[in-house]
Amino acid sequence: MNPILKNVVRTATPAVVGAVATYLTKLSMNINPSVEMVVFPIATSTYYTAIHLLEQKYPKAGWLLGCLPQAPQK
Repeated sequence: MNPILKNVVRTATPAVVGAVATYLTKLSMNINPSVEMVVFPIATSTYYTAIHLLEQKYPKAGWLLGCLPQAPQK
């Protein structure tokens, strides 16, 4: 995969997860738009940070950011 495309996917995936988390929070808690503006970045950054830390210990966890790990090249 092209490195630029891989970076775009790894950035967009947490944003989608954050949007879904915000939507589900809005459905379950009936929050107002000003609270949504806080939930989205917190959910996005928390997801990215957690998966990035997990990926350092378990490289195959990178698929949770939208990209499958590549086999080492010889």
